[in-house]
Amino acid sequence: MTKICFLIPDGVGIRNYLYSDIIKDLHQAGFKFQIWHSLDSRVIQECKQKNNIQIESYDLEVFKEDAITQLLRESITFARLKRGTKLTGNKTIMTNWAKNQLSFRKRTLLGLAEFMGRFMKDYDSIIQTEKLLNSRLRGTKAYATYKEKLSKMNPELLFCTHQRLPAASSAVLAAKDLGIITVTAIFSWDNLPKARLAIRPDYYLVWSEYMANELKFYYPEINQSQIKITGTPQFDFYTKTDLVQNRSEFAKEFGLDPDKKWICFSGDDVKTSPNDDKYLRDIALALEKETDVQIIFRQVPVENTKRYDAVLEKFPQIIHINPFWERGQYWQQFFPYPKDISHLVNLAYHCETVINIGSTMALDFAFFDHPGLYLNYDHSYDQIWKTEIIYNFQHFRSMDGLDAVGWIHSSDEILEKVKQTINQPFSIAKDRKKWLNRIVLDPNQKTSSSRIVSFIEETLS
Repeated sequence: MTKICFLIPDGVGIRNYLYSDIIKDLHQAGFKFQIWHSLDSRVIQECKQKNNIQIESYDLEVFKEDAITQLLRESITFARLKRGTKLTGNKTIMTNWAKNQLSFRKRTLLGLAEFMGRFMKDYDSIIQTEKLLNSRLRGTKAYATYKEKLSKMNPELLFCTHQRLPAASSAVLAAKDLGIITVTAIFSWDNLPKARLAIRPDYYLVWSEYMANELKFYYPEINQSQIKITGTPQFDFYTKTDLVQNRSEFAKEFGLDPDKKWICFSGDDVKTSPNDDKYLRDIALALEKETDVQIIFRQVPVENTKRYDAVLEKFPQIIHINPFWERGQYWQQFFPYPKDISHLVNLAYHCETVINIGSTMALDFAFFDHPGLYLNYDHSYDQIWKTEIIYNFQHFRSMDGLDAVGWIHSSDEILEKVKQTINQPFSIAKDRKKWLNRIVLDPNQKTSSSRIVSFIEETLS
């Protein structure tokens, strides 16, 4: 039986790959499934229980990179960010080169990397430095350990679920040297401009033609034949009607009023949006007298509600629904439960709109043809992330020429825009479906899971 190994270097791949139909579909297609990971063991048990399939599980030993390896990698990143800035004319790309709130050692290393990166003035110098990095990786303990491990596991294909994590680069390099077919998927719509493509597999799976063009734009050395347009499994869940609860049942489970209009405020992490608690307060104040509207608040899963507690206490009408995640001390100990998937589906299905600072959730809601509202005003002149910077990030250029979301330019506009989404939903963000289909293939036509399984079958035939 042909073995497929999914390398899951961190928690990012759990929902899309362990909880989607990919494992079940691969099993039905006659493949044996392996998971190589550094996750909490409970994740694997959840996966086995959900799929009702025996899965080979292998621990991924994580090694710390030495200073020279880090220096090479970071100098390449800096050079690529400078190149991306020049190619696009978008200065916000350099915000991905951040040295704030880092240790002295890390700041020093990044300073040296920046110095080195400035000497990579042509693209060939970047490519040559990447070859030097790979040569160094082949001499590390990580590479030797992974090569030995892979020889024993003996998969035909290694699928890395996250393209950014440096820890995966030695594993993928070892697999390629062993003649194992290597694949990765670009995880998010904002990843490619950030110059963090840490691995170089045989194939890259992307969300859409738009992302395929992006990959070629930033990495011209990658051949067109290596890029496969499959969509992303995270949107497959929205096609599953059995995940949608009856509105009354959903309301009863979470203490909601089924007769009211629901709007969702989805929080982001404190680094990305440090003023989210203030925005939630603005929304609560704006809608305080609207007796037919109910606010649902969902914080980013990897954080608690500490910074929101004062707002939630002052406005008890806000219904806080905690994400169905296990939180731990370390990143590997954070993971979603399958219940969180159906929870997100029901929020996108039953709520009239979602409000946030530039979140992907606007795409999730667009799937059910519900408009998203982006907050586009600052709370203080000295805040780190100003909305003027955020909405100039390169991935938002996917909106060019489209009325993709509704914009709230001040707290005074909140009530008006929310009422518009409720009473005239097709007068706002009129191109939300076009925007969604520009970024990701429509899973209603064929799910990403089935496309990925077909690609694997064709590649191994």
